Amino acid sequence: MENKICVYAICKNEMQWIDRWLDSMKEADYIVVLDTGSTDGSFEKLLNDPRVTRVEQEIINPWRFDVARNESMKLCPEDANILVCTDFDELFEAGWGSILRANWKEGYDRCHYTYAWSHNALGEPQDVFKYDKIHNHNYYWKFPVHEVLCPYDTKKPEEILDAGTHIFLHHYQDTSKPRGSYFDLLQLSVAENPEESHVRMLLAREYFLKKEYDMAMQEYLNVLSYPDVERPERLLVKEESTARVADLYFLQDDYQNALIWYTKALKLDPTHREPYFCMGDVYNAMQLYTLSEAIIKAGFENSVRHYDWTERKDFWLGKGNLLLAISQYNQKKYDSALENAKIALKHDPDNVLMLKIAVVALEKKVDKLTIKKV
Repeated sequence: MENKICVYAICKNEMQWIDRWLDSMKEADYIVVLDTGSTDGSFEKLLNDPRVTRVEQEIINPWRFDVARNESMKLCPEDANILVCTDFDELFEAGWGSILRANWKEGYDRCHYTYAWSHNALGEPQDVFKYDKIHNHNYYWKFPVHEVLCPYDTKKPEEILDAGTHIFLHHYQDTSKPRGSYFDLLQLSVAENPEESHVRMLLAREYFLKKEYDMAMQEYLNVLSYPDVERPERLLVKEESTARVADLYFLQDDYQNALIWYTKALKLDPTHREPYFCMGDVYNAMQLYTLSEAIIKAGFENSVRHYDWTERKDFWLGKGNLLLAISQYNQKKYDSALENAKIALKHDPDNVLMLKIAVVALEKKVDKLTIKKV
């Protein structure tokens, strides 16, 4: 059987991104789009673009992402055996289509590949993790927001093609679009799925992002009380929630509890560097610079890149070097502080703090520099 690829997507007012997205997706055999109510001419443009196989319009009311995704998937031709779900603010690196066709074998259910959710000012990928939105026809979308693919047959083990970084998808978020509905949809998702810890964790994260820290703390602690967080497949949910409880204590200047909870996160998986660096941040705030340097160095030595969603965006792009520069400078280890400042600046050349550390270290001034909560 010849492998055929169909890209499917939902669209609402994406006029400014359509050409860029279609150029990236043109390696597919088919491109289908469900327009959910564009008023900027997107629907008409897609209708008249020869690169688009099929476009339909349907108003989803009340709005749910899972319903929209499932409706868009119905537009895929039956002879396409590889389905690829993307959004208009996502772009593949060139060559993804041929790689997928050449390596997809009969019996595969899904493909894992690399996804950059964000980029720094230099264009370097920051939040990078494995993604799984390439699949066969045996899946459906679940949850009103932060929807996920679920197999119809939950008893059959999934056969996965792991493409690693050979297929790389980049996300360039359209920040102009309002996302106020996410919170209500998350509350709905929790109500519909009361036994799902990861859904509750997403609600806790939303409170955290809204800086409603008391509610975030309550919800993260609720997540950790769920029985399913003890299952191996929920380890990342437990790790993330534990680390965020520590973050919340740190934000309250409760350093002792922050250290206790970061230590709990570290014990869950000593190969993730986040707890090490966060503890180093706390020790710097406490002016315990020797301890800070030691724990950060341990993080460099013991951590490995997992490419999962618990990895924080700058922890592999200079954050550890920034924290080391602070602790070393305050121990008057000026040469080491300067070297780490230089490394951090490579990834963040506009960082005034790092420039200050670099200049002061270079001149070997002895004025004490204390930075809290970098």
